[in-house]
Amino acid sequence: MKISVFSVENCQEFGQRQTTDETTMFRFSLFLLFLLIFYQTVNPDTHKYGSETEVDRLLNVKVCPKMPIMKNVTKEKLLGFWYCYATTPLPFERYQRRCASYNVKDSPYFNTSILYTDYHAITITYFCDYIKEKETFRRKLRILTRTRTPMYSTILDATVFLLNENFPIKTLVFLRSEAYCFEWYTLKFETALRPVNFEAPFNQRDY
Repeated sequence: MKISVFSVENCQEFGQRQTTDETTMFRFSLFLLFLLIFYQTVNPDTHKYGSETEVDRLLNVKVCPKMPIMKNVTKEKLLGFWYCYATTPLPFERYQRRCASYNVKDSPYFNTSILYTDYHAITITYFCDYIKEKETFRRKLRILTRTRTPMYSTILDATVFLLNENFPIKTLVFLRSEAYCFEWYTLKFETALRPVNFEAPFNQRDY
């Protein structure tokens, strides 16, 4: 009987410890989300495109850092609509809400630019392009989601991944509900016109 009582007590202690761990993780998740919000409100001028800013100094590098680009990506699973929920600064301030469509039938993009994806909720793309005029490389990153209003846990997963890869999170502009959308698709015949019912839903809101 003593063995049985001892086992129950240990189970209760384990359950309490597990609950404490879950509470700690939840608080840590909220803390990370707070950091994201803080970075986006502390100094909006740092994200203006043009003159050299702190963001530019973080993204313009002499040598591209090594990043774990995914290999053997299943392109077919990534087809469809995506929304650019967060991005490094773009050379324009207003983002079109209409969706653009891209035929990626023979595109090498998926073998060179997918940093992370779970295929159904989130994808992170990454580039490091040489800018001849400045004789430097520019790091570009996008966090893509399947909707303009993804789950917080989805964004948290992306944030933790980028922190682990030492990517400067504060360089990202979180477009949130203003995220622009696009579609990746493939055509069997390049000369054939695309049926109207397959075109991107221009100016269509999903909320």
